[in-house]
Amino acid sequence: MNPLIFRRSENSFEFYRFDPHTPLQKIPMYLHTVQAGFPSPAEDYIEVAIDLNKFLVDRPSSTFYVRVKGLSMINAGIMDNALLVIDRSEKPKDGKIVLAVVNGEFTVKTIQKINGETYLMPANEAFKPIKVEPEMQFIVWGVVKYIINEA
Repeated sequence: MNPLIFRRSENSFEFYRFDPHTPLQKIPMYLHTVQAGFPSPAEDYIEVAIDLNKFLVDRPSSTFYVRVKGLSMINAGIMDNALLVIDRSEKPKDGKIVLAVVNGEFTVKTIQKINGETYLMPANEAFKPIKVEPEMQFIVWGVVKYIINEA
């Protein structure tokens, strides 16, 4: 995927448009469940192959992948260099993680309404919330659907 690079700031982002004509390589999936507690014998054969696009993308024309640089959302599970699946058609709701544009800069935060006012809340104590003021240029660019981090 070739990135569409948007304006960089302290938290920089690389945007990738979803291309339904370039399918992800199908990944083998075992239908045998995996124990998180005591081990169990694993099945020795693959039962199906899955296409991750079917799981990650509901609306191809409004889906983008965004690579994140920064630590402001680390306690929400968004690590530095995470890949986010963003849906631009989904309506932002209170408590959802969104990709927003504030005064021309992209940021990933949790949108929160408090006493009728809108805040963009970080998930790291080292960062301050952003109160959305009327004079600010503010738009929710999309809603985060999935977070993909390296294991």
